[in-house]
Amino acid sequence: MAGIYIHIPFCKSKCGYCGFYSLPSTKLKDRFLEALKQEIVQRKDYLSPSPVCCVANATPKAINTIYFGGGTPSLLGTNEIGDLLHLINTTYSVANEPEITLEANPDTLSLEYLEDLRNLGINRLSIGIQSFFDNDLQYLGRKHNAEHARQCLDWAKQVGFENISIDLIYGLPTSNAEQWNRNLDIFFSYNLPHLSAYALTLEPNAILTKQIELGKAQPINEDDALRDYEILCSRAAENGYLHYEISNFCRRGMHSKHNASYWFGTQYAGFGPSAHSYDGNSRQWNVSNMEDYCDALLSPSRNNGACPPVGKALKEKELLSLEQQYDEYVMLCLRTHWGIDLKWLKREMSERFSDYCQQQALPLIAQGRLTQTREFLHLTDRQMLFADGVAEELFW
Repeated sequence: MAGIYIHIPFCKSKCGYCGFYSLPSTKLKDRFLEALKQEIVQRKDYLSPSPVCCVANATPKAINTIYFGGGTPSLLGTNEIGDLLHLINTTYSVANEPEITLEANPDTLSLEYLEDLRNLGINRLSIGIQSFFDNDLQYLGRKHNAEHARQCLDWAKQVGFENISIDLIYGLPTSNAEQWNRNLDIFFSYNLPHLSAYALTLEPNAILTKQIELGKAQPINEDDALRDYEILCSRAAENGYLHYEISNFCRRGMHSKHNASYWFGTQYAGFGPSAHSYDGNSRQWNVSNMEDYCDALLSPSRNNGACPPVGKALKEKELLSLEQQYDEYVMLCLRTHWGIDLKWLKREMSERFSDYCQQQALPLIAQGRLTQTREFLHLTDRQMLFADGVAEELFW
């Protein structure tokens, strides 16, 4: 079991709060796609079983999830997305009926485009709506309006998409408790299976951060974010949604399989500038620069004009010690409602790690900062707000 992530680093314009690597232009799209295809093919053995732990001639791990993230993947034409899917299917061993997610912004969607995506085999949409209110969208620097956001959901359901997630942002200075409740009312009215909801945070180099520093935009208030988070958790539970990760809610069985693979240590390959990968023992990530990424994969080498090795697009690789693997397991699993499985730690990593984790957990449980249910250590809704601090105290 493994996953593939494809980073599409193009946007129509840069949203004020965004901290992800993206470019507010598509002028380098053709060159990028050429480089991306080179990387997909050259790294075909990345997810192969390790010869140390597997039998000879073992088959490569099946790809269970494919995720187009960004940026704005819906700026690609459906023919371009189709070419990438065809390449993946002919280069990798892909499971039957994999989860294939495409992130999309409402201003790039139309009825015809959504229908074509459905025909390509895209079976999960993640739509960046952020708010159903125009004053919020203007503050965030979004290019769509509230009416079009709702139209996109109608279109998606009309063409047959069932597995639909949307993003909403809370803690906005342009909103209040009443408006946040109305945002949730609209979400629930569509009976969608998944919601990703994030508190507005200020990324160091984001446009909105600079605007607030210059007094050109309203500052955010942490108390507003806490208020909205509590409303969110309460109303999600009332409407039958499982709070399965700090920022994610779903109907039973409708969690994002791809994102869950990050939290539970499943191997995945990330393609594109800034994309991360994990093979079970090490993490690596590509350069966060479009021109450097393309040059590394496409500039002819001195060896008869052939494309250079894919490693030139790699920025850094980190081999993880057992202690680092333990820390990552703790940090990622605490973000989920499943929590830390002490039996798994004992079985997969040794009793040394499970005993250490249990010992470190005891004072946190006594302080009400961590909860234990049988062999699992987990956080309640309220405790999840402080997950990073709890994880640090459980680290090796």
